[in-house]
Amino acid sequence: RYLVPGENLDLVNPDCPCPHGEGPLLLSLSPAELTSRIKNAYHASLLTLILADLRLEDAIEMLYDCQGRITHFEMFNLKTMTDMQVLRRKPLSMLQRAINEQNTVALKRMILNCIDSLSQSDAPEAQGRLIKFSEILNNFELVKDNYRHATLKTKIGSGSTGSSSRTHGMGFAVVDTLPAKSQREVLNRAHGNCLPVSASITQTVEYIPPPRKRGFLGNMLRLASHTRLLRWVLCDKIDGWKVSEYHIDDGACGNVVTLGGVRQEADNGLRLHHERTSPKQGPSVRYLNSTLKNLLKVFLGFIPAFLTFYLTKDWWVLAYLGGVIWFSITGIRNVIQSVLGGGGFRRSQYLRWNDFVNWDRISDSLLYTGFSVPLLDYLCKSVVLDHGLGINIASNPVLLYSLMAITNGVYISSHNIFRGLPREAALGNFFRSILSIPIAIGLNFVIVMVLSAAGVANIAVELQIWAAVISKLASDCVAGFIEGLADRKYNIAMRTWDYSEKLKQVFETFSRLEVMFPTLDMVKELNDPARFIDTLRKKHDRYIPILIANALDLLYIKMYQPRATEALRQAIARMTIDEKAVFLASQCILHEERDISRLFVDGLVGREFSKALSFYLLRHRDYLEEIEKLVATSRGRAVA
Repeated sequence: RYLVPGENLDLVNPDCPCPHGEGPLLLSLSPAELTSRIKNAYHASLLTLILADLRLEDAIEMLYDCQGRITHFEMFNLKTMTDMQVLRRKPLSMLQRAINEQNTVALKRMILNCIDSLSQSDAPEAQGRLIKFSEILNNFELVKDNYRHATLKTKIGSGSTGSSSRTHGMGFAVVDTLPAKSQREVLNRAHGNCLPVSASITQTVEYIPPPRKRGFLGNMLRLASHTRLLRWVLCDKIDGWKVSEYHIDDGACGNVVTLGGVRQEADNGLRLHHERTSPKQGPSVRYLNSTLKNLLKVFLGFIPAFLTFYLTKDWWVLAYLGGVIWFSITGIRNVIQSVLGGGGFRRSQYLRWNDFVNWDRISDSLLYTGFSVPLLDYLCKSVVLDHGLGINIASNPVLLYSLMAITNGVYISSHNIFRGLPREAALGNFFRSILSIPIAIGLNFVIVMVLSAAGVANIAVELQIWAAVISKLASDCVAGFIEGLADRKYNIAMRTWDYSEKLKQVFETFSRLEVMFPTLDMVKELNDPARFIDTLRKKHDRYIPILIANALDLLYIKMYQPRATEALRQAIARMTIDEKAVFLASQCILHEERDISRLFVDGLVGREFSKALSFYLLRHRDYLEEIEKLVATSRGRAVA
């Protein structure tokens, strides 16, 4: 009852103007007085004029009265998205453009049109507004001069703060800034996301050079990163977009779309009348078992590889095993680079070699490498180079391997772009093929020496048969090295993120304890965990599981995550002396086996806690000794 306006006549309706002198002071102020008061309170405030239900003459009058204090026009809002509202916005958009372009002729023509419209109006306030617009016409340059040094900018809004089924939800995106896959999705459902708003954008690109390293190699890498050709490979590229303005598009759709659509109402599917439904389609391939899907990819890639060797080679080894050899080179290279990127021989003893392997990535690699066999071995090596141009091992091995490497690089870069990989990865894979040329030539020279020593006749003929395999082996050697370093960098970056988040929690907990116990030396107390736990039980026992959980998380990261040791060493090196002491002291709670075991039994990690508990009991002492050595080493380097 009390929410109905008719039952609360004593309250002022903020949507209705009050007679002069009545109602709250702020509701009785004119736009000029209100904007002046806001600017006096904070001169850098941004004021947006909401254009809903405003006509051209209303906007001109408010711009004139407010004397440049209005900084933005809300040209569009999803809440008022109707065809009529869009048509109304076009004159207002033209007004904004005329002011920003300092177009005196267009602005004067708009004011004259407003005067003509008011002179033909029968509204009672028309005569008073005609007098006001005569004043504006005589001083219309003031409207333009107020925005001579500051443009009148645009805002767009969704007008939504919840999950209503009647609105599109919050958020917009500019189509040009989206990935290609997302752009295709937007086009497929454009009828639900089409907005008459366009954004003028420019792309910004920034290259971050590699970190400064000592030594000759570090200086050379630093210098090479400044060259236009190599900075794509050596530098981290950061893409950005800058929106200069928004405007109402004359066409049906602009390049601004909503991030979400209108939420559909859910029901139970029951209907009073029978509805014809289309036959149910089968499940999508995306939901296929991942192992079966990977096997299908490998099989599809193996077919062209096997057929190429089987139909073009006379020697039974290559005819029947050529595809197996080709796939083995790619598969083993992917496994080695993954293992080396994850830690190699110095990896944690709790991580097996196949824990680092991404089988989805290997299956994709095998799929595309299978189609490279007819391209490299048959079309490039045999048809074009040997039969067409007369280039082979006997005539010009350097040119043969160079052209095959370039062809392979173009193919790899093309399918990288097709798969939606970053452009830097595609360019890096092209350069990796170029770098494989001297390795292929070196392998060819070694094989020639070995075969010559073994007394093999017609060495050039034999090597011509294996030329594509040699080029493939050289390319994968370079790829294994480069992508192994990339995997290592990625793993260290992920562990750095893990440690930064967890150490942040450790230090925040320590800060709270410092506040709770202002008279205690917390580092000293944490170094004696048994006594400190007794102290916490008397006052703040809820912090005991927090301290234990943080220490166990750090133990897990160190033992079970790839490249955790390197990331922890770097994190400790960045700590101050006090932070190192806090970090070491916070880990001493792992000595309290009884309290931690009780937490495991009480359900810290669920019902299946036996493996986690045994891991902690067996390994926490080694972990504490190792982090003490890391901290001591870091302190020694800092002193040196």
